[in-house]
Parts: sequence; structure tokens; C-alpha cells
Amino acid sequence: MTVSWITFSLSSIAIILAGSKLASFGEGLSKASGLGQGWIGLLFLATITSIPEVTTTVTGGAINVPNIAVGNALGSNLFNLAIIGVVDILLFTKGPFLSKVRSYHAVSGGIVVLLSVLVILGIAIKPTAIYRISPISFIIALVYVLGIVVLYRIEKGQGEVDENENRERTMSLARAVSGFVFCAIVIIIAGVFLIHASKTISLEFGFSGPFMGAILVAVVTSLPELATSIGAFRIGAYDMIMGNLLGSNMFNILTIFLADIAFRRGAILSHLGGGEKDQLLVAMVGIVLAVITIVAISCRSRRRIVGIGASGILILATYLASVYLISSREIHF
Repeated sequence: MTVSWITFSLSSIAIILAGSKLASFGEGLSKASGLGQGWIGLLFLATITSIPEVTTTVTGGAINVPNIAVGNALGSNLFNLAIIGVVDILLFTKGPFLSKVRSYHAVSGGIVVLLSVLVILGIAIKPTAIYRISPISFIIALVYVLGIVVLYRIEKGQGEVDENENRERTMSLARAVSGFVFCAIVIIIAGVFLIHASKTISLEFGFSGPFMGAILVAVVTSLPELATSIGAFRIGAYDMIMGNLLGSNMFNILTIFLADIAFRRGAILSHLGGGEKDQLLVAMVGIVLAVITIVAISCRSRRRIVGIGASGILILATYLASVYLISSREIHF
């Protein structure tokens, strides 16, 4: 076993352990501070668990590989939504998962769709850059900030009523904050090592560009979201899971703005070259998955297939089909 594999394994274990505890401290922070589970997941967990995506996307922009930067952000969004299907499988006959979360998450999904559409517009129309940055990137940053404000007001307006509301507070605010910060630091450090190790492994084994961009990098950088979602599932914090996944997707698209700042050759969305059509495909698949999620949340369907939520199965099937399509098209990430 090479050093890269040892680093990869140890980093993965650290992220899994810290991610599962991060959810517990997130629940403690929610109860001690009065903030809702959804808001904790949407802002705090989503920001922390998206650090690997930030690192990869911004680095891709800085070293002039725009397709890696944009492809990682959009590809990670696909895997994040596929986690919904994983949670549905974990729930089995107790699901579907999307019938258990609060309705305001549909608004989060709508913002993800809007941000994805902006990326598509930026790629398609190539507007004149402002200080070497696409005006679409500025709009993405503005929509993200406004979206966070709107979601905070909606979440507070509806009030937080979750399945654990009758449970007493189990930890102090100081303990929740310190534990949350410690787990976040572990995830950030391990995430950086994990990314570098995965890239070295891909070179050692000669993985193709499509596999690297659409599967390996997306899965690796989304490992914190998966670990945190499983940890939140264990304590029944379903709104925290949903907030984390959709919040991460919003933040991932925001990283394109950050990559645009780091990119030195002009507007990053205008320099994708032969990868334009492929990036558009990934963005559109992300929109399809987000729309399925929005509809499932809004309809509150409890339909199951072999004990698993029908919406979760549809999301997983769409994700797997998209991975096959992306790989077969030899996307230039």
C-alpha cells in the first residue's frame, strides 16, 4: 500500500468520524441556541462540509484548469442529491425520507435550480467580463446571499418543529460550539489531505478524465456531506440532513464565483473550450435532480417501492444514469 492510499484511508476515516459527531454537535447547537435544524444544516454544516469543494474548485481556477474547477462544483452537486437516495435506503420501510422534512426545503431546492440556470447562462452567452470576472459570477454571489437571507426568514417564520422537539437539551452552548469547531477543523484538514491523495491515486492508476471528474473527485469531495448526513440520520435530524445537502449545493455553485476570482485569463465560464457542452449537460442533470427533490418535498408522497421511497429510487436511478452518460461522453474535466 502506497503512502497515498494510507493518506486516503486515514483521511476518509477521520472525515467519517468527525462528520458523524458534527451532526450531534450541530443538534446540540440547534437546541442550545434556538436555531432550527434546517438552518444549522443549511449554513453551518453546508459551509464546513463544502471545504473540499472550495479547495478543489478555487485551485482549479488558480492553476488555469477551468473545466476541473467548474466540473467539480457541478459534479459534486449530483452526488450530494444522490445521498437522498442513500438516506431513503437507510430508512427502508420507515420512509420516504423527503416526506419527513419541512416544506421550506423546497425553496432551497428552487434556489439551487436558479443558481444552476445562471451557470448555464454564463456558459452559453459568454457575457463581457468585468475586471476579468463574468457578470454572471457576480449575480451568482448576490443570489446566494439573498437566498440565505430569504431562507432564514422563511425558516424562522415557520418555526422549527421537529421529531426531537420534546427532547431536553443534552449539552451546553459552550460544549456544542467547541465540539462543532473541533470537528469542523478535523474535516477541513482531512479534506485537504484527502483531495491530494485522491489526485495522486488517479495518476498512479491512470483513471480517465471522465471518471476523475464525474465520479472520483465528486465522491471524494462530497464525503463530508455523506458522513454528516449519516450522523444526522442516526439522531433523527432529518431537516439537518436536507439543509446540509441543499445548502452545500448552493455553496458549491458559489465557489464558481471564487474560482472566477482566482482564474487569471478572464471569465472562467467563457474559457471552458471543448468542455462547454459537457458542463452544460452536468448542470442540466443537476437541475433535473433538484426538481425531482422539490416535487417530492412539495407532494409529500409516501409511495414506496420494495420498502424504499419512490423519490429516493428515482433520484438514485437518475444519478447513476447520468454518471454512465457523462463517462460515455468522455467529458473533459
